[in-house]
Amino acid sequence: MYALARGWFRRSVFKTIRFLKHPRKLRRSPTMRWFARHFLDKRVWKPTQHTLSGGMAVGMFITLQLLPIQMPAATILAAIFRVNIPIAIALCWVSNPFTVPFMAWLEYAIGKWVLALYTTVPTSPFPTHLPESMVDAWIVLKEHAPVMLVGGIILGAVVALVSYIATWSCWEIGSRMETAKKLREVKTTAV
Repeated sequence: MYALARGWFRRSVFKTIRFLKHPRKLRRSPTMRWFARHFLDKRVWKPTQHTLSGGMAVGMFITLQLLPIQMPAATILAAIFRVNIPIAIALCWVSNPFTVPFMAWLEYAIGKWVLALYTTVPTSPFPTHLPESMVDAWIVLKEHAPVMLVGGIILGAVVALVSYIATWSCWEIGSRMETAKKLREVKTTAV
């Protein structure tokens, strides 16, 4: 039963991809050409050294922007840069209710430090409790929003660069270790 369902699913996925990548459809619609080029490319779904590292960078940048639309933003950015889409989406879950307070504090501290160098920063302290009304909460937080935005962009850019370099390096080390292992196996079988 499982094999039957799996076969049906694979056939339906391949039919859909063939339908979406059909030359007549792509010739007719520039939107379909863009969609096929960015979302139906196998490289954005299978991890390679470049796509995995890029997906990590995009995902880490987006997860540090405390936005309500992180997953769609990560999907679109990953598709535009043609990096691994599933990794970028999965990293959006790093910012969850347990990690957001620390991330928000860190973004606020970095944003306040950077803005203090160039402009004036809000003098009122960051609120510990928000009002019940959404309008009142917005009024309380609106002077702190630019500080959080600047801090999020700077922190996101730094963490994205570090995660790209770290992922690229780990992949390189792993591939070199695998090559060395295969070389040792060939030497032992030849002796």
